[in-house]
Amino acid sequence: MVQGSITKELIRQDNSTHPQSMWYVIRTKTKCEKFVRDRLKIMGMEAFVPLRKRTARYNRKVKIYELPLITCYTFVRMDRTRRNEILALPYVQGMLKIAGKDCVVSDREIEWLQKISGMNMEVKTEPLSMCEGDRVILAYGQLAGMEGIILSHKSKREVVVALESIGMQMVIQVDKEMLELAW
Repeated sequence: MVQGSITKELIRQDNSTHPQSMWYVIRTKTKCEKFVRDRLKIMGMEAFVPLRKRTARYNRKVKIYELPLITCYTFVRMDRTRRNEILALPYVQGMLKIAGKDCVVSDREIEWLQKISGMNMEVKTEPLSMCEGDRVILAYGQLAGMEGIILSHKSKREVVVALESIGMQMVIQVDKEMLELAW
């Protein structure tokens, strides 16, 4: 099993010092990754969706599906001047951001994703695991954008986060899905 999640090694922050075209991650609606990729290619951009093969066996036939390895993400090589064109496409929900900046993926990491894409091996993606002491950002909800530190895990889906940005330590209980690691 290869962990195909987007990790710290896979994404680095856009430091805006590279005016050339770079690989960015576009967030799409569910099951629209290939549609967005095809639209980007029509616009003359290099776009990529890592795929995995899934075999479905029915009573009278066997069908092979190509499904996205990382759901809701399409990778595109672009320069920043075309960003608004991309965001205007149907089914595009925005750019993947970490700590408020667009994420950039290195060429080497895209090559790695291209190599594992479509291979006949078990590939599983998982979200990054978060441990006690990790600095996180609330990504959704009324407190979106606030940073805190994970104090403990209440259950598989809930964690206790200390929010320091308001000058006090306030402990709140949130769903893990609402958190992103602060890089």
